[in-house]
Amino acid sequence: MGGEGSMASAISSLKQNRALLKKRKLRNREDFITKERTQLNLKKSTPFDMRRIREKIAIRKKKHKMISLLALLLTIVLFGLGFLMFS
Repeated sequence: MGGEGSMASAISSLKQNRALLKKRKLRNREDFITKERTQLNLKKSTPFDMRRIREKIAIRKKKHKMISLLALLLTIVLFGLGFLMFS
């Protein structure tokens, strides 16, 4: 049967490549979990900061609604034109 020599060389090549690879040091889930808890020092937001953040969110929301509405209208117009041209 042909091909034994190429299969043997493929197997030996795989063994050599595995030997060259760096061995994994982390083997299970517990190796990834750390026992220490990280403390975060977050600054307190003032009412002025909260109002400013709300205003930014409202502006973004209005822009997103406008873009969505324009995209919907453009799609409707293009489908209408396509229907009129091909019917």
